[in-house]
Amino acid sequence: EIFSNTYAFAAVKKGGEVVTWGDPDTGGDSSKVSSSLTSGVATIYSTDAAFAAVKADGHVVTWGDPDLGGSSRKVAGSLASGVTAIYSNNAAFAAVKADGQVVTWGDPDFGGNSSGVADSLAAGVAAICTNDSAFAVVKEGGQVVTWGDPDSGGDSSAVADTIATGVTAIYSTETAFAAVKADGQVVTWGDPDSGGDSSKVAGGLAADVTDIYSNTCAFAAVKKDGKVVTWGDPGSGGDSSKVAGSLTSGVIAIYSTDTAFAAVKADGHVVTWGDPDSGGDSSKVA
Repeated sequence: EIFSNTYAFAAVKKGGEVVTWGDPDTGGDSSKVSSSLTSGVATIYSTDAAFAAVKADGHVVTWGDPDLGGSSRKVAGSLASGVTAIYSNNAAFAAVKADGQVVTWGDPDFGGNSSGVADSLAAGVAAICTNDSAFAVVKEGGQVVTWGDPDSGGDSSAVADTIATGVTAIYSTETAFAAVKADGQVVTWGDPDSGGDSSKVAGGLAADVTDIYSNTCAFAAVKKDGKVVTWGDPGSGGDSSKVAGSLTSGVIAIYSTDTAFAAVKADGHVVTWGDPDSGGDSSKVA
């Protein structure tokens, strides 16, 4: 299997040996940790310029740009064993251990430093969602904990009371988050221009949302009856008013490019909106 970041590749061979190539400064050169990569590597994760390998025993090995997660020296003791999964954004990593503890490293402005919420990340983390520069975790009781760039969703204090319990899933654009609660209510925060502000469609998101889809700057929620509600950057699909009549019911799935959406209805009909140059206009093949 082959993994990549922006400028380098890392391949895992059958025996768990790792081979790397590409820009040496961003992970193409793994010679400094080569002795730890000769066997036993199960999978690899990446930021824009670094890699993190998880071995069969849960040990994590990192290399690449030290400022973007290539150096995990400060948390090495916590990464020696027991890691089950790693999540990343552009410049930081977050590792989840078997007991639900989260360990972070990388650029502190992107979430590499989670000391401000350390007590909440000590145990019980069930899932992690990332965007370009922030993290959001759902704990076993449905509480959400966030950190990283405050303007991109790392600060959720404005909606803290609403996401203290009952959250079942979190979705993201590049700089915002949307949480779905057990009753289908949606709560949003982060960059208001990229979906962090859903106040204009709050009535449509108060209950019964089953799925959320996103692109770089907009969200599209599907409700129980197949109705679609959109918000975020209007030009990227946050405004679906031109096709609203076709999105009132029957939608079963939504797909996206960076700045457009395509909804599939139960009868196989496809409805598109967003940036016409990125797939938001399907009139020529309608």
